[in-house]
Amino acid sequence: MLELTKSEYQILTYLFKFDQALTKTELVERVPDLNSNTTALVLASLLKKGYLEVNKVKYSRTVLARAYTPSISLVEFLKDHFGEKAIQKLIAYTINSIEDNERLDQFIQLIKERKRNIKTN
Repeated sequence: MLELTKSEYQILTYLFKFDQALTKTELVERVPDLNSNTTALVLASLLKKGYLEVNKVKYSRTVLARAYTPSISLVEFLKDHFGEKAIQKLIAYTINSIEDNERLDQFIQLIKERKRNIKTN
């Protein structure tokens, strides 16, 4: 994928954070620091670069507006921009920072399920 500007990275991060299709207006309402005109330009740029897709068209107040979602998953994005090693370090850090046995058991269960899926494929 193509390199991102600071503004593009920021907008894409917000869309990952909110985890739902948002129009430009909804995004600016949720993040008051964003400028409406700049956000429109950045969304268009991210769409052109292939990082966003139009999820649906919906009413934003009285006009129809495009609602955007990232076209790749957060994990794919992180892997593309920071590399496989960074993801491994992030996972290791996350596991090492967990103090709750129940939460660790959830991670272990996810790993076991993934191993089973690999064996059956």
